[in-house]
Amino acid sequence: MGARPLTLLRALLLPLLAGAQAAIVFIKEPSSQDALQGRRALLRCEVEAPDPVHVYWLLNGVPVQDTERRFAQGSSLSFAAVDRLQDSGAFQCVARDNVTGEEVRSTNASFNIKWIEAGPVVLKHPASEAEIQPQTQVTLRCHIDGHPRPTYQWFRDGTPLSDDQSTHTVSSRERNLTLRPASPEHSGLYSCCAHNAFGQACSSQNFTLSVADESFARVVLAPQDVVVARNEEAMFHCQFSAQPPPSLQWVFEDETPITNRSR
Repeated sequence: MGARPLTLLRALLLPLLAGAQAAIVFIKEPSSQDALQGRRALLRCEVEAPDPVHVYWLLNGVPVQDTERRFAQGSSLSFAAVDRLQDSGAFQCVARDNVTGEEVRSTNASFNIKWIEAGPVVLKHPASEAEIQPQTQVTLRCHIDGHPRPTYQWFRDGTPLSDDQSTHTVSSRERNLTLRPASPEHSGLYSCCAHNAFGQACSSQNFTLSVADESFARVVLAPQDVVVARNEEAMFHCQFSAQPPPSLQWVFEDETPITNRSR
C-alpha cells in the first residue's frame, strides 16, 4: 500500500479516535442498596471525560435539589438521614460535557428502606366498646407497621400471649388479635410490640378491654321513692340481670327480709 492511501486512512481514523477519547465514561455507577430509615447513606457516582463535566442527579426523572438532608458530595449523592417517603424511587446520575453538550445517564438505583413505626391498639370489632358483650367475638388491631413485615407479639396486663391458645387467635398478616368468644377472663390491658430488621417498636396507646361477668347480678331497674296517701296502694319496681337469672329478696329499714303478706 502506498504512502497516499495510508495518509487518507489516518485522516479518516483520527476523528473517530478523537471522538472515542472524548466520550464520557462512568467509572462508578450508583447501585441499589439496603438503607435504614433515618440513617446515613451514599449513592456513588464517578465519571471520566477529557473535558469538564457537570454532574447532577435525577429522582424519578426530576432533578434533585440540595437540602441539608440530601446533597451532592462531589459527583456522589449523600443522605444525612434516609426518608422512606422522600427517597422512594429511581435515582440516576447524569453527566454533561460542558464543551460538547454530550450527556450520559447512569443505570437506575433505588433504596430498599427498612423501617418500623409505632401506633395504637384499637378495637376493630365490634364497632364500639358499648357493643362488647360476653360470648361475642372481639378483635383488636395493632397499628405498628414497617418494612420488612414485622413479627408481632401481643400482651395482656404485660404478660405475653402465645399463638396456640384456644381462647384467642393471632393473625400477624392482619395484625389482629381475635377473642372468641369473649369472656370476663379476657378483661385486661392489651398492648403489642413488633420487630423486624430495622428494630423494635411497641404500641403507643393500649386498649383496656372490659367484659362483664354475667354471673354477677347487675341492676336493670332500681326502686324509686313514691308518695301516696295513707291506706293507698304503693308499688316498688326492681329488676336485675344475670345468668342464670337471680332470685330477688326485699328488705326493710333494718334489713329484715320482707315476706308476702296480705298488706
